[in-house]
Amino acid sequence: MTFTPFPNMPWDSILLDFVGQETGISVSVDLQMADNKQNYLPYQAHVYEADVVFRDADTFVPSGYIEYRNAEWNSEDHVFPQPMIPEPLLIPANTQISVASNNTSIYDLQNYLNLPLCTAPNEAGRWVDVNHLPFNASLVPSPDTHNRVWLPYACRLLPHTYDDLAQCLEKKHPLVHWFGDSNTRRALKKITTMGSWCSDPSEVNNIFCKCSDNAEIFSGYNTLSAITPIHLTNGSQITLFKWGGLTTLNNPPWADTFTPDFQQNMGSPSVAIFGLLNWDVAYSSRTFFAQEVGKLIDLIEQNYPASTDIIIRTGQYYCCTHDHDAYWKRKFSRLRTEYFNTYIVDAFEDRFATQRKISIWNVAQISKDRPYLFREEQTKSCAPNHVSSDIIDTENQVLINHLCN
Repeated sequence: MTFTPFPNMPWDSILLDFVGQETGISVSVDLQMADNKQNYLPYQAHVYEADVVFRDADTFVPSGYIEYRNAEWNSEDHVFPQPMIPEPLLIPANTQISVASNNTSIYDLQNYLNLPLCTAPNEAGRWVDVNHLPFNASLVPSPDTHNRVWLPYACRLLPHTYDDLAQCLEKKHPLVHWFGDSNTRRALKKITTMGSWCSDPSEVNNIFCKCSDNAEIFSGYNTLSAITPIHLTNGSQITLFKWGGLTTLNNPPWADTFTPDFQQNMGSPSVAIFGLLNWDVAYSSRTFFAQEVGKLIDLIEQNYPASTDIIIRTGQYYCCTHDHDAYWKRKFSRLRTEYFNTYIVDAFEDRFATQRKISIWNVAQISKDRPYLFREEQTKSCAPNHVSSDIIDTENQVLINHLCN
């Protein structure tokens, strides 16, 4: 079998974090190919480099491993997905980066409450142990089940309730179109139940909350219908369009959603959210995905006025394992997901940069920022690659702050 990387992507998939020894904050490293001719050939010594920004005071130690060599992370077309057999990274034992405390830095937690409110859903951040907060934890969103809360570096997340979202939609976004897969279904289960879904401590570890809710009987809205109107208040509506990405597995084809009378029947929303990529990474090729993204962009331009803001929800983060489903042979890998995410973001921003507002709801980064053991725990224990209900709350908080602040 022949493996090749995507354009401008590395031959080798290397997971590398710097981990704070006191705080447990994890800083992920995005390795890039150095300007070296060997980097364009397989079975060579490949050279990588990275710019890493440390914003938190701590002593950071590198940790990670080689996931794949020689582009075996990229199972395109006829090539079957390969098992991931981690190889240790040979890192000198005394390698560390020390960052001194500086109370005047905007990144110091002492100054967090002075930051401006978050209005973009694509901020850099880190997961902080609630016990390390120098202020009352009620002033920030709820922590995950490991008692860590995700905090952006450059802005402040308000701890909005789902009722806040309902009132905000009625006032600011009375009509929202939302296209998505099972990850969207899980997000909307939180939203339509005003946060009560999977919120009881006795429930959070059951299979529906931790991973797969496919078989759950749910009364909050019709999770099986291809198009579902959802009313949080009498004066607002979320119209859900159930899509399996832009793949050929959609029946009817996803593009058939946009009928000649689409705008007349569905209205002109102030916001349209597109939650794609998870199925595309698993089942499509890069070439087919690029073709379908181009088709989607054309259909958006034809069916939505420039006043409709577009939100691209990234695919979920994937790492630490390979897909074990022998029937589907899904092509999940960390670098494939990153490439597809980057591709769709660039395509939308290039096409619409001067025409309409495009925002990136970066749920992948939120999970990528988690300590490695928590990422591994989720991915290895959940075949659909869903995040657990506590992380859904964090993802939703980022969206609510974007829509409502």
